[in-house]
Amino acid sequence: MNIPRKWRGFTLVELLVVIALISLLMAVMVPVVMTFMRGRGLKMAANSVAGFISFSRTEALNTRQPHVLVFLTEPLKYQNPGESLPLTLGPGIVLFRVNPAAERSSDAVTFVREYNLEAQLGGDVEFAPYWKRKFEAAPVTGLGDMGNSQINSQFARNYKIVIRVDGRSEVINDKPGYLLDTVSDKGPPDADIVLQDSTRLLFIDVNPATTGVRASDVILQEDSTYPKK
Repeated sequence: MNIPRKWRGFTLVELLVVIALISLLMAVMVPVVMTFMRGRGLKMAANSVAGFISFSRTEALNTRQPHVLVFLTEPLKYQNPGESLPLTLGPGIVLFRVNPAAERSSDAVTFVREYNLEAQLGGDVEFAPYWKRKFEAAPVTGLGDMGNSQINSQFARNYKIVIRVDGRSEVINDKPGYLLDTVSDKGPPDADIVLQDSTRLLFIDVNPATTGVRASDVILQEDSTYPKK
C-alpha cells in the first residue's frame, strides 16, 4: 500500500543526521557563548563600579561630608550607629559617610550603600589576588581624627578611596591623570582596581582630580603581564 507523501515522516537515518548536526553546533557554540558571557560579566562589573563611584561622589557633594569607599574582599559584619541589627557586607565595594564633627567616635562613620560582587554577579567576578595583597593595610587621612581612627581600625586590611567634599578623591599610590590610555595595555602594575574571573582580567583607573573611571579591555590572564598570584 502506498502512503501519501504528505503523511510520510522522517527516516531514522535523517533523524540521526539532524541530531548529529545539532550536537556539532552545540559543541562549537557553547564554549564561544560561555567565553563571551565571562567577558560580559567583567564589563558589567566595570560599568557598575564606575556608576557606584560616581554615585559616591554625588553623595559627598550633596551632603558636604567626606565619604570613603572600602573594598571588602571577604564578607564582614558591620553595625551602623543607633541600629540594633548588624549588616553583612561584601565582598565588594562599600560606601561610608564620615562625620568629622561627631561627638563620639562610634558615630563618626555610617554605612550608606554597597555594591556586592557576589550578589550582583553570582561570585563569578572577584578582586585579583595580587591586587588585594598589594594594597591591603593602606591607611587613609583627611577625615578628621575620629573618622581616620574608625576607618583605619575597622578596615585596616582593606583598600580604601576617600572622596572629599569638593568631589576630588584620594587614591592610594595614584598618579595624576589616567594610566589606561591605550587598550593594548596587558596589565599595568599600578592600576587602581583589578578584577578577574576564572580566565580574564580587567583593569580600572580612577582619576583623583575628577573621580572619573576608565576601564581597560577584558584581557585573558594568559596573555597578561600582570602577576597571577
